[in-house]
Amino acid sequence: MAGPETSEAPDLTVVIPVYNEEGRLSANLKLVLTTLKNLTGSFELIVVDDGSTDGTPGLVERQLQDEPCARLISYVPNRGKGYAVRTGILQSSGERVIFLDADLSTPADEIPRALELLEGADLVVGSRALPDSRIAVRPPLYRRAATAVFELVKHLLVDLWDISDTQCGFKAYRGAVARALYRQAQVDRFMFDVEILYLARQAGLKIVEMPVRWADVSGSKVRFLEGVVHMVRDLVRIRLLHRGVPRDT
Repeated sequence: MAGPETSEAPDLTVVIPVYNEEGRLSANLKLVLTTLKNLTGSFELIVVDDGSTDGTPGLVERQLQDEPCARLISYVPNRGKGYAVRTGILQSSGERVIFLDADLSTPADEIPRALELLEGADLVVGSRALPDSRIAVRPPLYRRAATAVFELVKHLLVDLWDISDTQCGFKAYRGAVARALYRQAQVDRFMFDVEILYLARQAGLKIVEMPVRWADVSGSKVRFLEGVVHMVRDLVRIRLLHRGVPRDT
């Protein structure tokens, strides 16, 4: 599928990683496209299919076929959310870059506020933990318990105490910053957010947290026990991989 018709860099790139989202993706893509078309300035939308085994790639192709500023990147086999986001961001060209979760647990209409905050920052991190965040549907108790354990282990291993929520699927970056960070990244699965923020902190970049509207959406692709094992492994890996990265570079 062709990319944007203009040869100039768009003002904004939005990256959406997808995996087996055939059942709910169509309506969400419409919402994202409507939001982007109502913004001032040019945009590109990159949907990255992470080795779906259902009809997701075909659905995206059909939905974007008349959208010259949108395209699909698809590959097999499944490599993980971090790999998908990294693939999309490294192929982006926007002056600013945002990634959204496909389920829109944080809605697309939060984009304008993130772009405003990005005027004074290198990264804007959506946070469900700030006092002004509005949580419509909370996750089940077992996931909240797992999150509490994760937060403790994460901070002990990678020292991100000042960031209240590393895992929200809504983040905005200055484009050059995003591409530089993701070129260094190596974590392919769910701890990629932590790796990026760890690298950003090591580089002395300005990170701003933004309270968001958020609702837990059923149908998570994460298996609980498997997720815990991968979480700890990847946190240790992040510390070992990047311990030599200098601060304030």
